[in-house]
Amino acid sequence: MLLTTAFVFHVLSGALWTGATLYVVYATLPRATDGTLGRTAFVDAAHRLLMVTRWTGVVLPVTGAYMVWRLYTPLGLLATTGRGWAVLAMLSLWGVMNGAVELGVLRMRREVDPEIGWGRYMAEGFPTEALDGAGTAPGSARLAAVSRPYLLASAGFAVLLLVDAALLAGGIPA
Repeated sequence: MLLTTAFVFHVLSGALWTGATLYVVYATLPRATDGTLGRTAFVDAAHRLLMVTRWTGVVLPVTGAYMVWRLYTPLGLLATTGRGWAVLAMLSLWGVMNGAVELGVLRMRREVDPEIGWGRYMAEGFPTEALDGAGTAPGSARLAAVSRPYLLASAGFAVLLLVDAALLAGGIPA
């Protein structure tokens, strides 16, 4: 029962995170780039993606570690089976996707508040309130430009994660 619960939370969290990432890249990034999406709306979308990234950054490792413990013991199975390599690829993709989202939103935040430190950024993210008092802060097109490479990369990693998950679900031979 616990393994099934871990699978459910793992899949739901992964679906939420990859879906949110792909939505931000597909629906908000182009509109922010051409200026038809306002700065506040784009910052709100990026901050919400960041919060989903951080929430799933807790759920996915916890459930994933439990599933690895239950399904790949001894741990040598991770390095000696096709499924194990797919799990290791998923872990790697998760890490770089998480980093790409964090760096993209950090770059946006530093356009508005160049002096923000890593600790304050990690505590706050990029809430729309950070725009208050920013005066002549850059518009959505500039924020989209600085975050674009990171968000596009995160979308590519999301697609690769989904492919990897499909291969695991579809039955890579053990």
